[in-house]
Amino acid sequence: MSYEEMFEKLGENPIESAKEAVRLLIKIVENILKNPKDLKFRTLQKNNPTLSKKLLPVAGVQMCLELVGFQESNEYFTLPLSIPLSKLEEGKDALCVWKEAFQVDNGKTNERQKMASTPSVQNKVENSLEKITPFVLPPLVRLYANPFLHQVEVIFHEALRFEDKNTQIRARNLIPLQKLEKLAQERLRTIQEYAKKNHLGDPNISIQETLLLELLAWFKEDFFSWVDSPDCEQCGGKSAFSHMSTDPKLLVYTNRVELHRCQSCHTFTPFPRYTDMNILLETRRGRCGEWANTFTLLCRSLGWDARFVMDETDHVWTEVYSIAQQRWLHCDPCENICDQPLMYETGWKKTVSYVMAYSGEEVQDVTWRYTCHHKEVLKRRTKCTENELVDVLLKLREKRQMVFSESRKNYLRRRLLMELVELMNEKKPGECDNKGRVSGSEAWRLQRGEIQTSEPSRFIWKIDTKNVKERVCVRYSAVRDKYEYIVDNDVRKTVDNWNAAAVDHSNVFRKVEKDWKKVYITRTEGCSEEGRICWRFDVEGDFKILDTVIVDFSSETFENGRVCTQIFAADLQFEIPNGQRHFSSDEFNGKKSITIQSTLSGGKGDMAWQHAQLFRESLTSDDFPFSVTFIFK
Repeated sequence: MSYEEMFEKLGENPIESAKEAVRLLIKIVENILKNPKDLKFRTLQKNNPTLSKKLLPVAGVQMCLELVGFQESNEYFTLPLSIPLSKLEEGKDALCVWKEAFQVDNGKTNERQKMASTPSVQNKVENSLEKITPFVLPPLVRLYANPFLHQVEVIFHEALRFEDKNTQIRARNLIPLQKLEKLAQERLRTIQEYAKKNHLGDPNISIQETLLLELLAWFKEDFFSWVDSPDCEQCGGKSAFSHMSTDPKLLVYTNRVELHRCQSCHTFTPFPRYTDMNILLETRRGRCGEWANTFTLLCRSLGWDARFVMDETDHVWTEVYSIAQQRWLHCDPCENICDQPLMYETGWKKTVSYVMAYSGEEVQDVTWRYTCHHKEVLKRRTKCTENELVDVLLKLREKRQMVFSESRKNYLRRRLLMELVELMNEKKPGECDNKGRVSGSEAWRLQRGEIQTSEPSRFIWKIDTKNVKERVCVRYSAVRDKYEYIVDNDVRKTVDNWNAAAVDHSNVFRKVEKDWKKVYITRTEGCSEEGRICWRFDVEGDFKILDTVIVDFSSETFENGRVCTQIFAADLQFEIPNGQRHFSSDEFNGKKSITIQSTLSGGKGDMAWQHAQLFRESLTSDDFPFSVTFIFK
């Protein structure tokens, strides 16, 4: 049961009935948040006229009451005191998003009734920036002369953009939520089964965390694109940064426009650096600033507490609050990495000084989460005194939260206190941090694919000689991630997924580079150990005798990366030299079992894992970079 299902149920009602029910539900929740210990607000009598006539007859209402924690008895719906207020806040936010969707344009009510399965204003993104209304911030009155402290107040002020309900509605509409929730549920079940099998106890992981990981992967692989220099608008060639534009005709919706000069025709192509997230939802490209802004918005659109994090050494990312773990999780959408805060200092070798987190509710100094050298960092913090910074943060938070309910302010204070206790503890990096991988409990690392949950598939290709005239071919497309089993030019069988038809594999995965439009198999991200993948082919029956084996196998290496590919059959062993794509031999005459194994190793620096690759292809390729052909006599 989810809010998405609740929205679908609400869509089954007459629109006015649904709107009135949502209004009353919001009022019920707000009354409890304002008076959290008053039992009269936590008890709803079923025979109450409002409940019996305006709420319960509306499809989806009872589901909403259960989602926020109400329990049903014969005469009442009651909300136990043990239910956290954060659950009510989450419910209220979801209802407000739904309500806002029907207030933006009353003239389109009929259209919205057709799409009531999700609380969105429109089902597709606008095709032109001219149709987008940029979000306008209220004016800021400068309080601090110190340049750094003024920067803090400016960015905190700009964080109000994440709270704009209309922008959140647009963002949520772009998320394939049903698909991601299904993947998240499957991931959660896998974790729970693994924890149970290995006696790990309760992994303390909720659907929020697994959905967050699916959102990170979708955002990087499918939604957003990285741009160093745009392709030339004139000829499509490569370009390089030249200078910043001062042309007022280009400075529309932004005050920063880069000009990139084409290396072929020398034409200038503008690249605007947008910060308005209404526009970024349209363009869906940029560098870390655009990535972090948009990802933070998407998290807020799902009702999560999320904040924009800025490092003074020029990088930005997101933090999302985990309700189950009661702590903030570091999320870098550019890297598709979650909960690895020490990677910048330990893996990227950054010199941390100030790391500030901004949301529509609070601003916090989170530097200490991202360093394991507190004393050294403290010596580098010279832009203001520590007392000045603390005083500014307190005043900015207090001013922003003046209009909040007492229950919300109390919740934020308790959460801040817990975070401050966490930040006081100086963490030590482990091997995982040095390799750019995530530390934490075994169950938590499992979510990020660092623990294999099952034994290798042990798939063996059965080459049946009964109905073969001359040849059998097994081939693999990296682009489609599909194997084909072909008998005399007739496709008899297909197998999806690279690992589903391998007899063994370790420390490898299929990498899709949306930025460079490439796909390949390589070592697990950050892995310094060897990666390996192995295929086995057994010849069955005596109707034909194997004569010749032909292998086409592509690989590429960078730096000092190495790919070693070997073919085994009984007492035979051959090695396909690195870079050689074609191998053929008739020495397999009469053999019954053949194994092909490829080992990936070597490479330099933090990206060493990526310096040995199998089957690298363009995403538009129709080729099969791996094929094994068996010729019979």
